[in-house]
Amino acid sequence: MILVEVKGETIVITMTGNVSDADWDAAVLALEEKLGGQASVHFTLTKSPKLHVLMDWEKLEGWERGARSTCTWFCMGNQDMIERLAVIGDERWRHETDRLVDIYKKAQINFYLPAQREHAERWLKQTKE
Repeated sequence: MILVEVKGETIVITMTGNVSDADWDAAVLALEEKLGGQASVHFTLTKSPKLHVLMDWEKLEGWERGARSTCTWFCMGNQDMIERLAVIGDERWRHETDRLVDIYKKAQINFYLPAQREHAERWLKQTKE
């Protein structure tokens, strides 16, 4: 399951359980709706600052077959709009940060353990220097 929230210039993507392709389809539709028509399928924002993303993987168990690739394609299609990305999860997801760094080449990306959530949220509120 994927829950999408937009809080100002921060998009919070919470993944729980085993994520499926259908979960990604629903998340993309929810994000389009929550951004109020500012975005297309590729989420190119017009007259809007770069966004910050919080990927909450604290309760993520994994991806169903093919869903991880869907996630990668989604991220690649939207890489230019992201300024900062924070991943919150346990140690088993730390290696996924390397994949995100490869996708979001212009973004600042940090990994945080669940106990560091407040620090991650503060970091996302900062602007790129």
